[in-house]
Amino acid sequence: MYPLNGGINVAQVPEQIAENEMQGCQNFIYDRDSARLVGRGGLEKIAEMESEITGLHYDLDTNTIFAFLSNRDCWQLVMSSGQPQMKYLDKIAGPRHPKCERFKDKIFIASGDHLQFYDFSPTEKLKLITASPLCDRLFYRFGRLAISMTGSDRITYSSVGDATSELAWKENTNDDSSCKWLDIGSDDAGDIMEVVPLATDMIIFKSNGKAYQFVGDADFNSWAVYNVANFTDLTADFSAGICATNIGNEVVFLSLRGLKTLSTTQDYGNIAATDIGAKFNKLITDKMYEPEMINMRRHRMILIRPTADRSFFVAYNYGLNAATTLKFAFPITAIVETKDDVFVASGNSIYRWTITATQDDTTDIEYIVKPRAIISSDEILVKAIDTKFSSDHAGNAELTIGRLKVDMPTNSRRKVLCNHSTDYVDVEVKSSSRFELDHIVLDIANL
Repeated sequence: MYPLNGGINVAQVPEQIAENEMQGCQNFIYDRDSARLVGRGGLEKIAEMESEITGLHYDLDTNTIFAFLSNRDCWQLVMSSGQPQMKYLDKIAGPRHPKCERFKDKIFIASGDHLQFYDFSPTEKLKLITASPLCDRLFYRFGRLAISMTGSDRITYSSVGDATSELAWKENTNDDSSCKWLDIGSDDAGDIMEVVPLATDMIIFKSNGKAYQFVGDADFNSWAVYNVANFTDLTADFSAGICATNIGNEVVFLSLRGLKTLSTTQDYGNIAATDIGAKFNKLITDKMYEPEMINMRRHRMILIRPTADRSFFVAYNYGLNAATTLKFAFPITAIVETKDDVFVASGNSIYRWTITATQDDTTDIEYIVKPRAIISSDEILVKAIDTKFSSDHAGNAELTIGRLKVDMPTNSRRKVLCNHSTDYVDVEVKSSSRFELDHIVLDIANL
């Protein structure tokens, strides 16, 4: 039963899945360098805020995290190996979940009101751009800052190289570098849900399930919009701004039927929609409620929170097209990946997600692996169990096959002789100690 690089498969009965697939796999992820199945790290508290944290954003250029609180406060956290340095930046203007984008030397924030920005000056705080349209999402394109608002069909582009002045958001038909705008599918009765880069173009999802391709270059006269999909199943049932992302030349998005992609092709029409979560979509669609996704690019992994349970995530590794599940000890409100670490918010606390932590704060982590089952019309004799697990500290894992229970070390190899007969071999490994799974080998014979 190795290597288990096929991920979870709940689309078929346990004895019919592939040898490299699993019935279940909790609190394991695929190592970003070796593609091995490894137990996730724990959560180590590094900071506490005054109110509940609702969002985190990371700025790579300054190694800074922006924390957004339920009372609309915004804090800047300069990360280090110990406690972060914190600075209060004022309140965000709008009531929506804030989105951030770096444009030139500033961070811009869209939250359902006018744009705000922060220029990293030691004495400065957030500044409001009253000349900008209301917006709750933003992105950078063609040397301009682009914004849009849920409930609207319009994408508005700032003037070239400027998004803070009053003239930056004023259209001048005699000046090609001035503010420009474009309505996306204005006659289709849907509203913009997501705007995602795809190669040199943009894909715009709307609340009626349609998707549009925005093509063109820095010359706004080249801008054009094409309807490339009509039944994406990304609808108004989802929360705007957290259901789609890009990985290379593909846009990955959540739909009523699970995980899908839109990707570039060489065929006529040049955009194709594909289901990619067939093996594990049941984990996403069962009891789906306002799902969201977080793209952890340095780990080649998308975390999907599919239900109202904020402690449960599906971890999709897009390098292997394989998924596992994660179960944290408490509800998670935000996750952000930095150049060195991953940080997690829960309640009013910020945690470092790290392999040096063996618990989620003070709560044990339960690691579970259930490989493919083996069924026979006759009795099967399990004569020996051989496991090899790796860990940097000693621990035990309980391996169960029906009524047979055996303790195996999590930091070495062990072979156990046994005499267990059954017509259904269903292996489950459980442990509260983090380990890497090298192999599980059964010596079996038909009776």
